[in-house]
Amino acid sequence: MRKHYFSTKDLVTIALLSALGGVLSTYIGYLGNMVNHIIGVPFGAGQFLAGLHVIWIMLALGITRKKGAATVTGLLKGVIELFLGSTHGIVIVIVSLIQGLIPDIILFNDKAKANRSPMFYALAGGFSAASNVIVFQLFFFSGIPLYLVAMLCMLGAASGIIFGGWLVLEMLESLELSGMILGKRKVVVDDPNVDESVWIKGKAEKRKALMAVIAATVFLSAFTVGAVYYFTFVFKLTEEGTIEVSGAVADPYTFRYEDFGDLQVTVNAELIGSVTYVDPRDYTGIPLRDIVTEAGPDGAATEVVVTGRDGYYAMFELDDVMADDGLIIILENELFRIVAANYEGAYWVEDVVSVEVR
Repeated sequence: MRKHYFSTKDLVTIALLSALGGVLSTYIGYLGNMVNHIIGVPFGAGQFLAGLHVIWIMLALGITRKKGAATVTGLLKGVIELFLGSTHGIVIVIVSLIQGLIPDIILFNDKAKANRSPMFYALAGGFSAASNVIVFQLFFFSGIPLYLVAMLCMLGAASGIIFGGWLVLEMLESLELSGMILGKRKVVVDDPNVDESVWIKGKAEKRKALMAVIAATVFLSAFTVGAVYYFTFVFKLTEEGTIEVSGAVADPYTFRYEDFGDLQVTVNAELIGSVTYVDPRDYTGIPLRDIVTEAGPDGAATEVVVTGRDGYYAMFELDDVMADDGLIIILENELFRIVAANYEGAYWVEDVVSVEVR
């Protein structure tokens, strides 16, 4: 009977992997910030490196095959990051602790750890890597929209599946074949007395499972890349209750309804769309021409493009905008909307966030 739960070898393994993870995580964080800078977004894109933070935790669990090994590794790794000057302060310890706790929960059963199921390791690595998004959301970025949080979680999960799942399994198998760690089968490549047919059969089964994991990862990554493109280049992320007025103007500015309250007008308009119809009624808002005039449109400008948060836009001739009394921006249900009394329904852009003069 063992006197202690963790052997000396287990403790040394946990200490070494925690130290490696704690030291390298700082540089991985810098690399993530560099990726954000290259892509041109303030944060988030670096989540595709999130899986690199959990490799050490997953390795500690896979090598020791002990309950709690991942949690201890995560906690120690976080403490090391803290004392190395992490910009996140004590929160980094919480982040790392949760990253270790999740694999311990998912791979709680000793058989699951020993069998090295690609599916369970992928789930553990994916959820562990994605958890940092939730923790940072709670402590630092509480104002971020949920769709953006979900997108970052998917990106982090894809990274965790690749680095914390698939790569860790390959590393564990290499360590097993070299005889450095005990595997689920006693296979040593240089031992002529070992029947490798069992290992080969298991390898084929593992390959099938890995293909399923890879397919899921590819889908998740493709979906995330599409989401990144949409939210970076199409979806307009602006401060709530504002419209950005920009383009060929002398003084671009941020429109706020209360700043133009004395310019309110009321028009009667009928919405006639291809699938939507609203009976004529009164709408009160700010004339679009006043909003454009405030910015000082360039003499060579000819168009005004009004864009919604989802990327949908309507284009108006600048001369028509300046002469139209029935073209107004209203505030309805906390969202801006354009009412175009002399245009069909397709021009009634909802959730307006941008007015661009071209």
